Formats: sequence, structure tokens, C-alpha cells
Amino acid sequence: MLAVETEWKAASAGPQTLPGFSGHSQLRLRLAGRDCNAQLLRYDAAAFDASAFVAAGIAMPATIQRSVQKRQAEFFFGRLAAALAIQAHGHAAAEVTIGAMREPVFPAALAGTITHTGTVAAAAVLPAHCCKGLGIDIEQPIAAGSIDSVEQLVLGPSERILLEGVAQLPYPTALALVFSAKESFYKALALAVGRIFDFSALRLEAIDLSAQRLRFVTQEALCADWPIGSRCEIGFSLLAGGEVLTAFSW
Repeated sequence: MLAVETEWKAASAGPQTLPGFSGHSQLRLRLAGRDCNAQLLRYDAAAFDASAFVAAGIAMPATIQRSVQKRQAEFFFGRLAAALAIQAHGHAAAEVTIGAMREPVFPAALAGTITHTGTVAAAAVLPAHCCKGLGIDIEQPIAAGSIDSVEQLVLGPSERILLEGVAQLPYPTALALVFSAKESFYKALALAVGRIFDFSALRLEAIDLSAQRLRFVTQEALCADWPIGSRCEIGFSLLAGGEVLTAFSW
């Protein structure tokens, strides 16, 4: 489902001169029956400066202008990753705006998705006719002090038992995988569902580490295409910096 991340490298032109930029890589995904390169950017939020928006030609919404440096860096590098993904797909540069549900709005010809953590941002696109929804998500291993709260948010009883049986991964990483997978699923279905739904709407059934897949079943009716009992597989990869990335399209 997901291939190994390419080696971190300086981007060929432009991004390496931007404040806070640390590196650029690609991750080849297999989504909707076709290859898709996710664009990943490493960054240092403490070294970021808002002048990067003008330098890169990326619009800075008023809400981001009023936000703290960390949030500005997250937004900027997420939008920069989206711009790279759009260009890599052969499309002219286009602004990715903000939708009614705070989702990134890509050009009409593309289905797209953005994710970020404190040090890495990523984006991926597919032709809009290839899928109804696309989502990727990156998470760091869950910090020790946050495990209890994340378990309560993300896991049901059967999921916790299943996850505790995964001996090949440290538990904080395995927990981050399930958290990330449910986030990717939510992003891919958000527009079709048209409402906020909880993590409990999706239950983990199995983890296949060799195939890099997690299998889930829906626990409630989400929309016409996703009645209760619908099953899906969500691909994942472990990144060079220790983060997990999940991806889902339908």
C-alpha cells in the first residue's frame, strides 16, 4: 500500500532558502488503484518567519496572520507541500483555500489532502475523477503522558486488546497508527458525511504489519456509501523521523 520514504534531500529549487525549511522528500502511495507521490517537508517552527508567505507566493489568511508562530509554520509548510503536490501532478500552481468545514479546498480537477505535525508537513493529490475522498495523516508516537487520554479518545475495549497484542511495534507508535488512520478516514469522508463524527464510528479489526495495512469496520451509518458494517483498509508507513503516516482513499 505504501512504499518506503525516499531519503531526505534539499528541494531542487526555492524551498531550501525559506526560513525554517529543513528538507524535502517523497513517499510513493498506492491509492485508488494508482501511484501517488506524497510531498513531505521537514521544518523548524522556531526558525520560521512569516516573510516566507510572500517569498513563496502563498496567501496568508487573516486567521493565520493573527496566530502564533508555530501555527503559521504549520499552515505555511502544509500549503507549500500542497503546491508541490499539485505541480508534481502536472497542474499549474493554484491556491488551496479553506472550506466551510475548515478543510483545504483544492482545484476542482483534483482531490487533495494536507497533514502536519510540529516538524513535518505533507500533502497528496489524485485526479478528482479517481476517488470520492482522499485523506492522509501524520502523527508522532504518543507521548507517555498522553497515552491514557488518547486511548479514551480513540480506542474501544476490543481495539485496546488488539493493540496490546502487537508486539512488533512500541505501544506509543501502534497507538499513533490507529489515531492517524482514523484521522485519514475522517478527512476522506468529511465532505460526503457533512457532519462531525467521532473516532468510535470506526473500529479496528486487524493490523497487518507486513502489508502495512489496518483493517476497520464502521460502527454507525455515515452516509449512503458508508452504511454500518462497511469495511475498509488503510495503508501506513513509518517515516524516517519516527512518525507514522496513514493514507486512505475511496
